[in-house]
Amino acid sequence: MSELPYKIFDADNHFTEPPTLYQDYIDPAQKDKAITFVETAEGKQLQLFAGRPSKFTVESFGENIIAKQVEAGNLAIDKDEENFKMPGKLLNRLNPLKGLSAEERKSVIEQFRHLSEAYGNRDLRLALMDEQGIEAALMFPASAHDIEFEFADDVDAMYANIRAFNRWIYEEIGYAHDNRLFLPPYIALADVDLAVKEIEVLIETGAPIIQIKGGHAHGGRDNPFGGRSVADPVFDPIWSRVNEAGVRLCAHLGATDYQKYSADLSEDPEHTFGHFTALQWMQAWGDKPAIDLTSSLILHNFFGRFPNMKVCLSEMGTVWVPYTVRKMDHAFMLGRKGTFGKLEQRPSEIFKERFIVAPYPEENVQRVVSEIGIDPIVFGSDFPHGEGLAYPAQYVGAQLSTFSEEDQKRIMRDNLANFLGVPA
Repeated sequence: MSELPYKIFDADNHFTEPPTLYQDYIDPAQKDKAITFVETAEGKQLQLFAGRPSKFTVESFGENIIAKQVEAGNLAIDKDEENFKMPGKLLNRLNPLKGLSAEERKSVIEQFRHLSEAYGNRDLRLALMDEQGIEAALMFPASAHDIEFEFADDVDAMYANIRAFNRWIYEEIGYAHDNRLFLPPYIALADVDLAVKEIEVLIETGAPIIQIKGGHAHGGRDNPFGGRSVADPVFDPIWSRVNEAGVRLCAHLGATDYQKYSADLSEDPEHTFGHFTALQWMQAWGDKPAIDLTSSLILHNFFGRFPNMKVCLSEMGTVWVPYTVRKMDHAFMLGRKGTFGKLEQRPSEIFKERFIVAPYPEENVQRVVSEIGIDPIVFGSDFPHGEGLAYPAQYVGAQLSTFSEEDQKRIMRDNLANFLGVPA
């Protein structure tokens, strides 16, 4: 699978967690709060959050995209082919099934069916990464992204399950196994004291990077469906420890409550991802949370207070970046004051020094590089998701052919290696 003269560093990869993770690793006294799975009468797996079905829907999204791929000729109507989850299946130009005959498609699907055991097995995954030419990857198990959303009104259950998730990473995989598998433990900001307690555990056990959700922070126990800036000084006790320890910060695409704002635009605020309308998709998913997280960290002087902090944004794309950087610079040049301290640099310079971002697989990389340069850009495969790359090394020829070999290597390896502190 590897076609490059160097090994890849991947900023957006995924590791499959076991369905019993939370039951197995939650503190026994809080077992009733664990995330569990049960089988429905129809034979489907239903996820329960402290006994309550998930509020997050995905079904309609997948059905719509698959229908478009069938229409484009990338998929057949065959149910086995249609229902099997494999990397790249939801892409357009980089779809691994595009242009193949029915027999060829079946062969590719069987290849990935055979590989799927490796998605949640540490040793098999390392072997697969060797085949793919990947040296190291940030890997995000899926369920952690939704814990804050599902437990917004039950902060104790939120932290109990986060502790279980982080304990599983440490005991079963490792935060940075062999300097190759980087699984960031999760931190929620709903309760400062509990967050500091969790941070102390993570620092003591050697976590090099932690993750938070995109957008605004949780509003706290007294305002569970509200929000705060991640850079609000109320969280300084958390960030001072992270900054002191030299731990990196990342955020990954996941469920937020941003659809609540769509009520002001004649939309249903109870919709979640799978049932988002076009307007809700535009305003509540991905870009807006990324813009809010980035602009609040910069314009609320987070890096002035915590100069060791650096941030990776995974699976949030880069379409929003040029506009956001220009808009922040405009506010700065107009003399608009920061809320929590004076900025000593232009926001665009802060962004270039403090952030790395991974374009989506089929985004125009040249467009964002022309605005912010090469240094903040990293490769993200989103493997093995349907909208991810089936063959990560092919990204260079498909998306980076206009860049020099040196700049290709910076995107595919050096920039993320530098962020992670791994020799390039």
